[in-house]
Amino acid sequence: MKIYKVFSYIIIGAVITTLLLLATCNNIICSNAEGRLYTDIGSIPPSEVGLLLGTTPQTRIGHKPNQFFKYRIDATESLYKAGKIKLILISGDGNSLDGINEVECMKDSLVARGIPKNAFILDEKGFRTLDAVVRATKIYNVHSYVVISQKFHCERAIYLAEHCGLDVHNLVGFNAADATSNMAIITYIREYFARVKVFVDIFTGKEPRSMEKTDTEPVSDVAKDTTREEKGNLN
Repeated sequence: MKIYKVFSYIIIGAVITTLLLLATCNNIICSNAEGRLYTDIGSIPPSEVGLLLGTTPQTRIGHKPNQFFKYRIDATESLYKAGKIKLILISGDGNSLDGINEVECMKDSLVARGIPKNAFILDEKGFRTLDAVVRATKIYNVHSYVVISQKFHCERAIYLAEHCGLDVHNLVGFNAADATSNMAIITYIREYFARVKVFVDIFTGKEPRSMEKTDTEPVSDVAKDTTREEKGNLN
């Protein structure tokens, strides 16, 4: 009986510790982005670049239309057409487990909505959020941008970018609408553990899986001017 009680206390203690850890990491990341996340087009300050975080057009389970994808496309279109961003850096997996190129799918969807082809930089090595923000600065020389994704994702991306030793400034997020499908619940639950992983990655100095450049220099005049200006700031 005593052994049973000891074991029960250990289990309860482990559960409480885990919950406290999840809550603490969540609160730190939320607080860091406070006041810098926008849902209103009119309120968000303009930026040369929008960093669109990748996902697949269909859910991996059930292959149904992915609301996260659609709403990120909606948000990006709104920002671009309102003149709030001039260049879209799409960062995602160029060859996911199911063979889908997240980056090309997002670009094609935006082009179909009237966004010009020369408005994009395509980063097909943004396998994780950490990879996306590190590569945006170190590979594509973008130091200030609007993160475009759902609120929880924007919060995490901003925290990573600002705590991985990157030269970034004036980061804000534009919140795409939240997905409401049953499958989205899994993503929301997983996010709590992803936030713990953020601190593990920062503490261990985790690097992106690849530092290979997957796109040429930005092709639009705006992109060239932005890149040239950022390079000048580093001299």
